[in-house]
Amino acid sequence: MTCIKTMNKINLNLEHCFGITKLSQELTFEGENAVLIYSPNGLMKTSFAKTLQLYGQEKTDKVKDVIADVAGNIDIKDEHGNVILPASIYVSNCEEPDSETPKNITSFLADSVLKQQYDNILKTLSEKQKTLFKDISDHARSTDIISEFVRTFCESKPSLFYSKFEEVMAEVAGSEICYNFKYNSIFDKDGKVKAFIDANHEALKDYSDKYQAILQSSKLFRQKNGKTFGTYQASELSKSVADNAFFEVSHKIVLGDDKTTIDSAASLANLISNELSGILNDVAVKKAFEKIDKKASANESLRQFKEIIENHPDLVDKLLDYDNFHKEVWKGYFSKFKGKAVDLLTAYQEAKPTLDSVLQQAAGQRTAWEKTISIFNRRFSVPFEVKIKNQTDLLLNEEAAALSFEYSTQAGQKAVESKVLEEVVLSKGELRAFYTLQLLFAIEKMKHDGGQEHILVFDDISDSFDYKNKYAIVEYLCDLKDEAKFKMIILTHNFDFYRTISSRLRVKRNSTYMAYKDANDEIKFHQAEYLREPFKLIKSNADKSVFFIALIPLVRNLIEYSKDISTDPSKLEYIKLTSCLHVKTETASLTVNDIAQIVRNNIDAHRLPTENTNCNIKNYIYNTAEALCGRPTLDEIHIENKIVFAAAIRLKAEDYMISKLKQVMSSEDFNNFYNGITSNQTSALTKKFEERCSPINDDIQLLIKEVIILTPENIHLNSFMFEPLIDMSVWRLKKLYQDVNTQLV
Repeated sequence: MTCIKTMNKINLNLEHCFGITKLSQELTFEGENAVLIYSPNGLMKTSFAKTLQLYGQEKTDKVKDVIADVAGNIDIKDEHGNVILPASIYVSNCEEPDSETPKNITSFLADSVLKQQYDNILKTLSEKQKTLFKDISDHARSTDIISEFVRTFCESKPSLFYSKFEEVMAEVAGSEICYNFKYNSIFDKDGKVKAFIDANHEALKDYSDKYQAILQSSKLFRQKNGKTFGTYQASELSKSVADNAFFEVSHKIVLGDDKTTIDSAASLANLISNELSGILNDVAVKKAFEKIDKKASANESLRQFKEIIENHPDLVDKLLDYDNFHKEVWKGYFSKFKGKAVDLLTAYQEAKPTLDSVLQQAAGQRTAWEKTISIFNRRFSVPFEVKIKNQTDLLLNEEAAALSFEYSTQAGQKAVESKVLEEVVLSKGELRAFYTLQLLFAIEKMKHDGGQEHILVFDDISDSFDYKNKYAIVEYLCDLKDEAKFKMIILTHNFDFYRTISSRLRVKRNSTYMAYKDANDEIKFHQAEYLREPFKLIKSNADKSVFFIALIPLVRNLIEYSKDISTDPSKLEYIKLTSCLHVKTETASLTVNDIAQIVRNNIDAHRLPTENTNCNIKNYIYNTAEALCGRPTLDEIHIENKIVFAAAIRLKAEDYMISKLKQVMSSEDFNNFYNGITSNQTSALTKKFEERCSPINDDIQLLIKEVIILTPENIHLNSFMFEPLIDMSVWRLKKLYQDVNTQLV
């Protein structure tokens, strides 16, 4: 299994590969480094790219016919019979980033393999982090509890999260008190509580000292050997025995005085109330609290804080050492939810060696990234400039490269986070250009990985950009064409882009393909058509009915654009050609021969129909459409077939609406209306039809609307712009014609 450097051909044999039932095709790069394939939407392109992508990732077991549930078969060889190495195939899809992880880490600079490793690890850790902090959030009644941890322990640097989390967990014994007050009532973001404590430190200390002094006389509340059993602990004890289950099995609580026995939840509650009342009503304690209460009551934002210290005065002593108490509260949270906390810690510690390795390897790729960014900034038109900065928001707080985006404003350059760019700032085309950075880097990296040949597959890269950036990628593809180690397979469903690539890259005819499906549902390729002179092709085959009909709108346009149609005979000719595309008064009397004569008068046409020349032109169009319907297969590409169907559809629809309007309108009214139509006849007929023929069957109404949408606007029947005709599905037009033919009668 070797890949020969002089590879000139690829032999593809694919079966049951998603939407591809069978494809057996030789692609030739002989004298070329590029192969160009046009494929109409829904035919094979996405399945083809996905199959090659999975082949390149050595995941061929995932390739299958999903509907039939049949395993796929993939055989890819060069002209010498050597199997193409999976590692040599790279498939690009700029519709979405490579990573499936959250968008806020897409700025990490690394190749797709390293980045995927990093992203996968972070995804796993993020899920475990969310699980733990969801429980803490519910308990603490705080919606932004992760950022609160970062603020408390990490100097507001998210990059320090896991290292600081590891440090805190090392100090968690599992027996810490988990306080249940509302977190932000004490540890508010604005810092008003801490500011109050700092400003009233002496008053709070006085209150705490007096409280602790009187506490010693309590038979319930105690402080000994640095341990406190105060109001908070008593409250938690009371909650734990509130259902009396403890006492109903003959358990009792004996206090430290060895005298007082509690045998019910009610007696415990009474004892706590009495003891607390005795302490708080002590003259000295009460006077000290009133000083605090007066100052706290003057600030509405401290209301919840005041309630907490009023109900749990023993917390005041802890609050005097605010920062340490803050950390104590967090240790209590991790103690209460220790199982999930340990799960997160273990996952981080197990992942850390891999993360270290990923960061080290990513650092070695900086030069390639600098070149990639230079290419991007030089060629792509986007409202930001990409720069490289040292990553400060990574898991391990290591020095690693990251992308920085400076957005252009009237006030100058402003740094913008990639997530903001993605979600707010960029257009869809610009966003796709943003994703292209990863593609450009992957290719630049391949340029320096030795002599290995690479097959680059570009899946609809034309759709990845708006028009101003489309030519930036065309220019880049031109550069790649000169790289001997790259063979490019460029797939597109956009015929305009297909022609552009063919021209700009000078892709030879034998390397330019158009895909179609035969009668056996097999995907086949034939050489490109319509690349240079599509109108000449139609004219040279005008003796065939489909091509002759296709000439009608083209010759009509030539007359309109090159002559004064306000005067005879040009006006007369223009009207007659219009009467082939709309049901006019003249339509019933026009023959094929009449139209052929107009064609001869305006273009150098040597081949025109010789049969059925006396046939009415409308019937001629209908007969040709019927003949197309009778074919077992229709090439998705050929525009002449689509023009025939479009003309027949519109004529059928107008025939139907005219017939129905004549039934509900007087001859005079109808003639005045009909003869007064000067433009957009189908739309005018539809509007009058809806007004006078109501109620209309829903199916009929929808069918006519589809006629209006598909025939003039989308396929440009009355325009020289032919590229959209190629992109339009002939099968949809065929189905619409058949529906119109059977329902509009």
